[in-house]
Amino acid sequence: MEKDIRMNRQDKKNLTRTKITTVFISLVHQKGFTNTTISDITQQAGLSRGTFYVYFLDKYDLLEKVENNLLKHIETLSTITISKTVSWLDNPSDDILSTPSSPYFSLINIFNYLGNNRFFFQTLLSENGDKQFIYKMNCLLDQLFKKLYTNTSDHILQALPSDYTIELLTSSLVSIIDHWLQKANPETPSDVAKILIQSRLFAVYQPA
Repeated sequence: MEKDIRMNRQDKKNLTRTKITTVFISLVHQKGFTNTTISDITQQAGLSRGTFYVYFLDKYDLLEKVENNLLKHIETLSTITISKTVSWLDNPSDDILSTPSSPYFSLINIFNYLGNNRFFFQTLLSENGDKQFIYKMNCLLDQLFKKLYTNTSDHILQALPSDYTIELLTSSLVSIIDHWLQKANPETPSDVAKILIQSRLFAVYQPA
């Protein structure tokens, strides 16, 4: 009984936190982050200011927590993709698009997550959002690609110097993600993952 009460309290907290973040992103989309106030958030969410401060210090803390949560999921999914890419390059098979252990299917998972949270990413990457968010995405992917480069055999990645390879992959992938998110009629996650795998962008990681 006591355990059920604790779970119900936690569920209520999670619902309140989700409500605040959802309303916040909607307001940022409409008005821009600069023009969004805590009063706007609490009024639209039907909550008191006191309730808001239970969960967040201010709107900057709210923005940071929303962004960190999104980037944490991207990092987790990307780390899986990197691991599979390293394994794939060590033992490539004939068809990357039909092998479950290939990075293709991990890329699908990344774009599924981006698609399921499209409005959040669209808003944060837009002019009304946070100009630092795309920089944070670049930094995250830069670190992940450096890890991939470190863990991959030198003879596989000899087409370009490492710094150029990482810069090419990072900037190109962030641009592609942003482009895909902003499209009115975007490709499916599997289609855009296929485009990436078959593009020259990933050519530096394709076995000869």
